[in-house]
Amino acid sequence: MEYTQLDEEAQIAAVQELVPGILRQYGIEAASIKNVNHDFNSSFKITTSKGDDLALRINLSMGKSGEEVLAEMQWLEALAEDGSVTAPQPLRTTNGELFVTTRFEPLDADTSVVLFKWVEGEEVGDEPTNEQLYELGQNMARLQIFAKGLTFTDGAFLPTINRTLMNSKDLLTSSQPESISDKLYGDILKGLKLSDEVFSRISKDQELLPLHADLHMANVIQTKDKLAIIDFDDAGLGLPIQDLVISNYYIREDREREKHLKEGYSSFLELPKISDEDYEVLLLGRLIVLIDAVLDMTSAEIIEFLPKFLVRAQKRFDQFYATGQFTLAD
Repeated sequence: MEYTQLDEEAQIAAVQELVPGILRQYGIEAASIKNVNHDFNSSFKITTSKGDDLALRINLSMGKSGEEVLAEMQWLEALAEDGSVTAPQPLRTTNGELFVTTRFEPLDADTSVVLFKWVEGEEVGDEPTNEQLYELGQNMARLQIFAKGLTFTDGAFLPTINRTLMNSKDLLTSSQPESISDKLYGDILKGLKLSDEVFSRISKDQELLPLHADLHMANVIQTKDKLAIIDFDDAGLGLPIQDLVISNYYIREDREREKHLKEGYSSFLELPKISDEDYEVLLLGRLIVLIDAVLDMTSAEIIEFLPKFLVRAQKRFDQFYATGQFTLAD
C-alpha cells in the first residue's frame, strides 16, 4: 500500500522508524518518542535518556533545499544568542551540522531533519486573548527589526516569497486539479491574478527582508511569562505586510481582534502602507496559497479533510467576489 493510502497512525509509524538513526547523528538516545504533529511535516517530542526534552522535525513536504533549511537554522541560532524573541534553539549534530538529510523510502525522497530544545508551554490555538494578539504583533515587529541585520553563511539563503504562491510548488496554473470544480478553479485563477498584481505593484521600490511568514496561533506558544514563536519552516524574503496579512487571515472572523495585532506591531514599527482594497486581495491570496499547499500534502488527515476545505474555500471566494471583503465564511 502506498504511503498516501495509509491511515495517520500507520503514516506516523513509518516516519518514526527514521528517528533512532537520526538521533544517533546527534549522539542522543531516546527514552521516549511521541508524535506531536503530522501534516506538512512530522514532529516528535523526544525525551532523552538524560531527561531532556527536545523537538525533532522531519520535513515531509520536500519543498525546501538544504541551503534554505540551513538559513532557517542560522536565523534561529542568531535569535537564541540575541534573545529579543523567544524561539526554538537549534541543536547541532556530533559533526557540527545544523540539519541532517535522510532517505524516506515510503515517499521515495530525501528529507531534511532538524532538532531543537523543547519550548515548554501551551499552544495558544484558536482563541488568543487580546493581550496575546498584541504581544504577537510586537514579536512580529521585533523579528522584522532583527532580520534587517541578518546575514547568512556557507551558501545558506531564504527563498523569495513576495508573490501569492510564495515558494510553494505551483499545482494550480498548469492544469486543473481533479479535486477542484470548474467554478472554484475559475475563481482561484481570477484571485491569483488579482493577488499577483497587488504583489507586483507594492513590491516596487521596497526592500525584501527575512520573514517568518506563518505567524498563526498554532505556531505561538504561551510560556510561563511570554510568547514564543515556533516553526520558521516557511521563512522567506518578503514584504513586511505579508506577516500581518498571514496572521490576520486566521483571526478574520472578528475584525476587532485585528486591531490588537496591529497595535502591538505599531508599538515598534510603523504599519506598512497599503490600501484597504489591496489588503483584502492579499487575504484572498492567503487562501489560494493554502489551497495549493494542501493539494501537495501527504498526511492522511489532510487528504481526508480536502473536500470539506474546498467547499469552505468556495464560500469564501463567493463572499469576496460579492463584497470585496475577505471573510472566513464556512
